[in-house]
Amino acid sequence: MRTLCSMYKSETRVDIALLAAVLFLQRFELTNFGYFPPIVFIVVSLIFAHQFATGRLLIQYDRLLWYLLLGLAATSSLYFNFQSTRLASYGAFLVNYFFFTLIRPSSSARYMKTLQGCQFLILIIACLGILQFVAQFVVSGREIVMFFGIIPDVFIKKAATGANTIISIPGSSLIKSNGIFLAEPSVLSAMAAVGILIEVLEFRRLKYLILLVLGLLLSYSGTGITILLVTLPLTALFYGRAPLPVLVVAFFALILLGTGIIDASVFTSRIGEFQDVRASGFRYISPFWSIADYFNTGSLQAWIYGNGPASVKTFDPSPNYNAGGNTWFKMLYEYGLMGLFFFTCFLATCFRGSRCPKPLIGALTYYYIFTNESLINTTVLTMMIVLCTLNGPEPHRRHIEDTAGPLSTQAPTAR
Repeated sequence: MRTLCSMYKSETRVDIALLAAVLFLQRFELTNFGYFPPIVFIVVSLIFAHQFATGRLLIQYDRLLWYLLLGLAATSSLYFNFQSTRLASYGAFLVNYFFFTLIRPSSSARYMKTLQGCQFLILIIACLGILQFVAQFVVSGREIVMFFGIIPDVFIKKAATGANTIISIPGSSLIKSNGIFLAEPSVLSAMAAVGILIEVLEFRRLKYLILLVLGLLLSYSGTGITILLVTLPLTALFYGRAPLPVLVVAFFALILLGTGIIDASVFTSRIGEFQDVRASGFRYISPFWSIADYFNTGSLQAWIYGNGPASVKTFDPSPNYNAGGNTWFKMLYEYGLMGLFFFTCFLATCFRGSRCPKPLIGALTYYYIFTNESLINTTVLTMMIVLCTLNGPEPHRRHIEDTAGPLSTQAPTAR
């Protein structure tokens, strides 16, 4: 049993290392060395490769089957639309989604340790966002985001100097909090919302809820709010755990908004972004407009096989709106109906039998599919893997006691 406990502690540390990598490394890369994968992608890949090579991770066979079909759709799209510049996107797509096929036996208690570790990391990010906002009354907010020049620009993503990471609050010299390490304020908003949902579902700690709500509001982004609007009603309906924590969250938020500590007009004014074709909020609407335009321009082959990896960057059929598109539209445009079908079946298979609470699966899926704008966002995908698909059913205890070691869990979990 001592060997089993030490193994579970090691697995929890691996989960926390993966989550820490995607939360604290997403703004860093090597930009002056030609094409170089993002640092977070390299770190996550190395961790998964080491765990698999040492026998601590297994391949789930039913997931592998759908992954191979998804890979076939991606390969067909590349074949019919071949360009050498698309190989990097094609390779990153296959690697990121291969990690979904991996699984390890886990107990409910060990999975709770992973959730606790995730909450602690999100709380750190939220607290950094709070301190970042308060510190702007003393020092320049842009200097804070750029680490006061301590980290050379060569290691920071170019977007960090643009509108994505540094966004001013309308009518103020202050900038929206991004937790310093996150790519943009909307990511802080989303992560705080995920943390709030986990607290409501599992832990219900008042201090955590207050700090997470404050971090969400100081991001001045609506992404996290939409996540909670979608998932909290489902939590109350199916789990019956939401009312009291939700009331606490709502009451605290109303105090901050009512007293003017948080400028409510920044949130209410963004409702109009659903109608502003150039605003960021229009990304929820633009995919449907894009589908209508694509229906008139796409060939039958393109509808079936797609237009090739990373091809959505060239899609701009109408100059009247921003056609950036969400993840689901990018999957349809780049890999066609065949790719979208296999993609949906693959994720559904990976989520089947998950230890993750269903509202949390819904929150991460909604965030990835409908608010994210990338098919190969390692940050979101890794969080989905660690929280939703990596931890499988617990192996038979007698088998573990008879054959100790990481390879001893292969037989009962591989299918």
